[in-house]
Amino acid sequence: GANSAGFILTNYSSKDSLIGLSRILVAFALIFTYPLVFVGCRDGFLSLFRVPKEKQTNAFLNNLTYFLLSLVTLAAMNLKDLSFVMSFGGATLGNALIYILPALMFKKAVEDMGN
Repeated sequence: GANSAGFILTNYSSKDSLIGLSRILVAFALIFTYPLVFVGCRDGFLSLFRVPKEKQTNAFLNNLTYFLLSLVTLAAMNLKDLSFVMSFGGATLGNALIYILPALMFKKAVEDMGN
């Protein structure tokens, strides 16, 4: 509970070779999957703000990427406890899954029944 670190692998001994290998593999996974996750985040940002396809030039996408990466980097530099980020994301997505998404699905189903 309260004695656990936010990043669970830091709770293990630094002399444990399997945990050392686990840290390396987690770093490898984060480095090479981050671009896939980030492209989804950037595309979601574009959809959220309804940026038309005509304005999505390479220069615009590059500037947006620099901006979003700067925000993520600033957040990473200032947040020392990962448990806050995980708790906030879990609470937000959990509430959306329980309360908001079923209502949206029901609304869509009712609209489709009328057609």
